[in-house]
Amino acid sequence: MKLAYILPVLGVTLMLGMSSCSKFLDVDPESKIPGDKVFSDINSTNAYVLGLYDTWREGHKARVDPYLGTDEAISGGFQHDDFERRGLDEYAEGMNSTNGKILSIWTNRYQIISRSAPAIQELKRLEAQGNPELNKMLGEASLLRAVSMWELSQYFGSIPVIDHDKPELGGNRQPLDVVYTAIEEDLLNAEKYLPDPSAISDPRRASKALAQAMLGKLFLYAPASSGMRDYEKAKGYFKKVIDNPYFGTTGASNFAIIFNAEAENETNYKREMIYAFQYKAGYPNQSSAQWDVGSRAVAQMTPVEAIAPWSGFDGMMASEYCYGTVANGGVWEAGDLRKDESIRYDFTWNGYTPNLRGWAWGDELEPHIKKYEDLRIVALGQSTWHSGKSIPFIRFSDVVLNYAECLYFTGQQAEGISLINNVVRKRAFGGTLPAGMEWSTGMGTDDFLTHLLDERMRELCFEGWRKFDLLRTGKLIEYVTARNRWVKAGNFVNIEGVVRDLGATKVIPAHRLLWPIPLEELRQNPDLDESKDQNPGY
Repeated sequence: MKLAYILPVLGVTLMLGMSSCSKFLDVDPESKIPGDKVFSDINSTNAYVLGLYDTWREGHKARVDPYLGTDEAISGGFQHDDFERRGLDEYAEGMNSTNGKILSIWTNRYQIISRSAPAIQELKRLEAQGNPELNKMLGEASLLRAVSMWELSQYFGSIPVIDHDKPELGGNRQPLDVVYTAIEEDLLNAEKYLPDPSAISDPRRASKALAQAMLGKLFLYAPASSGMRDYEKAKGYFKKVIDNPYFGTTGASNFAIIFNAEAENETNYKREMIYAFQYKAGYPNQSSAQWDVGSRAVAQMTPVEAIAPWSGFDGMMASEYCYGTVANGGVWEAGDLRKDESIRYDFTWNGYTPNLRGWAWGDELEPHIKKYEDLRIVALGQSTWHSGKSIPFIRFSDVVLNYAECLYFTGQQAEGISLINNVVRKRAFGGTLPAGMEWSTGMGTDDFLTHLLDERMRELCFEGWRKFDLLRTGKLIEYVTARNRWVKAGNFVNIEGVVRDLGATKVIPAHRLLWPIPLEELRQNPDLDESKDQNPGY
């Protein structure tokens, strides 16, 4: 089996003992342990698996580049001058096979997939011994490989499947049904061996509920062309999570606690998190998320620039639709508490109000993302580069919305809509849904999808699901063309009255709904051909 793709370039081999020596993980490197010993020993296997988690966590810092190009988030004007970022935001020429941001996503996910593969092979060989700890780690490695393959398939379509028990797959790109079948097999292993969330003491580690949620998403988000979309199967897996008493039937009782860094050890917070990436304020385990999504104007405030907790560099901002009210053509309904918890409108800090004098664009004080502000940096006296609030991957309310969608499309329309009203929307309005805010249980399919996508934006904005939601519903080109500043027609007027012509509305080519396979991968993988194995149109 040839496994040359991308890995030798990075110096990443399939050494069985490779793991992280991060202080955050508090494990010792195991790179000198012979391969045949690693996975029969609890301690070395544990170190190896924690290394996989660390690579997964590192690949989800900042939350910027992979989530551009939607109607929810855009890059700030100053950052938009970056050719590669502009390509992702506009589906333009910068979205190409040499784009370093695309390459970094491919590389990170295949590091996880490649390192998981030998662990899964060896732990399957030991599976019959019935060692519960080793089998649990088999579940963890299986889950991490599955999630990484799932994400890559959303971005790139067909991809290579690395499975040491199936050498016939080689390093070739596999059809989506083969990819999704492999993901399903891994997730079923994870569901079988991962513990219930009530038994998880280390929040870095995954539970059975995460495997079940991902199985649901596997069948709900599968492209129609894969033949794997199945609302009934998805519904069954989501229901397992909904029915788990650990989450208390509604998740967190109030929305504000979800993004309160001081509340991450509280039961109410934990009921919401199916899984969250764990970070800490301060080097070396910060996420730096706020550094990327905060305001550049605030970063220049004197003398408090080092601790303004909403400063940053405008790498990703809320779109006009995402920060606007319904009355002004946006998404937010009057009285929805999520609005001010998710988006920052006021940038005053310690009595100082920033201004835009001398700025190249003028959008630095437009509404910005608030969810990742980490007030703990104030006490540390550090910049937002040291922000370290945990970042949600899958939340309970996400599962509720997915489950309600499956109910709707399997003939249980009233039940699905009632679930959204009584769990997600009721919490959004403080526990009581105001008169006139309750969705009608008789709404038709088009109306339901419109409402659902707006509700998912309100609940989950900037958490990484928007592009996948628009792709699976076929709404990406329509919504992005109408709502993304960098794609739709019109001039941009900055605070100093300077008019910048953004040109006519750009046409998003359908082929750019998938990213190109990185050129470096095509040239390094002997099982791929540079011309034949690239996605069409690139």
